[in-house]
Amino acid sequence: MPQNIARIKPSLIILFFLFTTLSAVAQNKLADKFINELKQQKIDSLQTNIVLAWVNLENNGLYDSPFYPRQIIAIGQKQKNTDVEALGLANLGYYFYTTENQPLALEQFLKAMQLGEQRNSPRVMLRLYHLMGVHDEPNRLKYFQKALMIAKQTKEINWQTLITLGIGDIYFFKLKQYDLALQHYQRAYEMNFQLNKMGKQSFDLDVDILTSLGSTYQKLNNPTLAIAYFRLGLQAVCKVNTNREFTMVYESLASYFKETKNVDSAFYYASKFYNLTQNNPSYIKKATASQMLYEIYKERGDTGNALKYHEIFTIAKDSLNSISKTKKLESLLVQEKERQKELTEKREQEQERNKRNLQYSAIALGLICFVILFLLLSRTVIVNQKLISFLGTLALLIIFEFLNLLLHPYLGDLTHHSPILMLITMVCIAAILVPLHHKIEHKVVHQLMEKNKQVRLAAAKKIIEQQEDK
Repeated sequence: MPQNIARIKPSLIILFFLFTTLSAVAQNKLADKFINELKQQKIDSLQTNIVLAWVNLENNGLYDSPFYPRQIIAIGQKQKNTDVEALGLANLGYYFYTTENQPLALEQFLKAMQLGEQRNSPRVMLRLYHLMGVHDEPNRLKYFQKALMIAKQTKEINWQTLITLGIGDIYFFKLKQYDLALQHYQRAYEMNFQLNKMGKQSFDLDVDILTSLGSTYQKLNNPTLAIAYFRLGLQAVCKVNTNREFTMVYESLASYFKETKNVDSAFYYASKFYNLTQNNPSYIKKATASQMLYEIYKERGDTGNALKYHEIFTIAKDSLNSISKTKKLESLLVQEKERQKELTEKREQEQERNKRNLQYSAIALGLICFVILFLLLSRTVIVNQKLISFLGTLALLIIFEFLNLLLHPYLGDLTHHSPILMLITMVCIAAILVPLHHKIEHKVVHQLMEKNKQVRLAAAKKIIEQQEDK
């Protein structure tokens, strides 16, 4: 018998390898089909519909690698379709999220949100709000509620089901409000049942909903209903036959039997759960599974195995902490990048504002100079000396402000924005301008007095001539 088993094992491994390879090839064919359709389509709305239809499918190959999301982004940029580009960025962000690279995920999600808000298409924003909520844990409920409101408007029951399930998870895991969690899980169950009954397109949420209901009834101290839903989940997972669903059910059953002191059943499902985590990149699941086995072996008094799984748990936990530190560092780098971007934008805005102020100052100075020249050259207007003095002083202030705006960026770089050095420089400029202003003002006033005399003399001659004629 052992020899027969030894012969069977390689065959099973080969069959499993072939099955997974064929599944991957099938996913790639599906993804390639959508990419080709997207490249050939030139109408914006139809391009967006192609991507939306692709996102709606289970096991669509979108999140297996960054390849296809980047293809979608490139097509969106080439066709100048911001909705397609936003969906590509969001899916790329979700890929980074599933590989536990939160900083890069957040960067893509934020870009996607900015692009999506330009057209504000309801079906696109529904997907973006949902994915943003998946990543942004503090604001998850807010984003999910926005997405659910849009899903009701667009009458997409499959998305209503998915989002309602997500809101239930918030009440269960974060808020610990199990009654409210139960209400949302039951609502998701009803909508999912309705979709399955009508044969309409839905996400594969049977296992998720059933295990969530089982966990909720377990927290509400109803073990009979809890185990009933767990068993229904186990039946459903056999139809789906994916590692994610099996991991979910085995973890739930192991936790349930561990709490109910059924050590043998807890060990059975914890072992299955642990075996599945070996090919799972998530250190969280590995840590949880190894901790379960450590505690079970410890209760049994099996010191050797308890120590073994405790070491595995410690390594997984340390790796998780190391990843957290790396992510924190990456997050700080992303924040610094955003800060530098904001500084650049602020600097550009200041330069633009400074440019406008220079133009305004030049216009004002030009107008005042024009008025002074007009008054000086006019042969009929007698001008008050005080008016010329006032206009001259005003021109001096505008010139000083103009020079300040013109020289400020260069002085800032030259003096390293030292207030004292900049003040000394501006005082020196003022010391040159004021005496120069006095000389020019004196000359202008002198010319004005001569011009006024000539105007008065000409007027007097004209009056005398008129009197003589009479």
